[in-house]
Amino acid sequence: MPSQSPNEFVITSTVRTEIVRRVADTPTSTDTLLAAVAASDSAVYDALSTLSDRGLLTETDSGWELTAHGSIVADSIAAWQASEEFLTTDPEFWKHHRVTVIPAAFRRRLPEIGEYEIIRDGPQDPNRSEDVAINMLETADYCELTTPYYSQRHEAAIPTHSKTRLLVTREAIDVSFQRYKDGHRETLTELDPANIRLTECQFASVVTEEKLKFELPTLSDHTTHQHGGANTTESSDRRSVTDTSAIFVSETDAAVQFGRDLFEHLWANSDPLGPYIDSEFPELRE
Repeated sequence: MPSQSPNEFVITSTVRTEIVRRVADTPTSTDTLLAAVAASDSAVYDALSTLSDRGLLTETDSGWELTAHGSIVADSIAAWQASEEFLTTDPEFWKHHRVTVIPAAFRRRLPEIGEYEIIRDGPQDPNRSEDVAINMLETADYCELTTPYYSQRHEAAIPTHSKTRLLVTREAIDVSFQRYKDGHRETLTELDPANIRLTECQFASVVTEEKLKFELPTLSDHTTHQHGGANTTESSDRRSVTDTSAIFVSETDAAVQFGRDLFEHLWANSDPLGPYIDSEFPELRE
């Protein structure tokens, strides 16, 4: 029995990986592979032989083709390579932020976004990431926005279009409504209340017709608290996105589609705003 899994067998050889990649979409002749693969002829012949022996590749009148098993392995390797490429764009961001706040099905889709940029604050521009986020809102006709925190500056920039939809946490709503009750805001919102729903998500995102932006909480750290004169250390499992000074921005079509799909998923699992207002802020209905 082979000691390696099919995936491992392929990716531990650059020649086998290249052959599987090239044959994945169309039957390919031996001569074409010999000319295209950056390896000696003997290495290519050996790879073809071993891939065939493992049941991943078969030779037909049209050339070399992947078997069903080989196609599944090729798809798996393509996903792995996409993940590798995605992470290498800015590995520091992924080392210091919590991605588990994104639903697993969408977390697995992140590499399909492709090109992206991480916008960071800096000593000479301490508000750079927020400025980019605000500009994105101000220049959009409409957006779909998800946020676990309240920001007066963000609220003022949200396009008041009938297509604009908001998903906010109860904590963000509490702050927003309290500011209104305290006289810090003239109106509650210019948006249709039906376009605002309650969510539990702990990341911030904005999707427009052209861009996707999201903010992730930074990783947990250990915080020391004093209880009864004794210091105890506990791990924080939920850091706010306000702890981060970096935002993810992408303008690819795949990014926009990803953002829309994610928002629709969250919207379908959200709660209407009205009952919460009736329960927690009944005076606002008077």
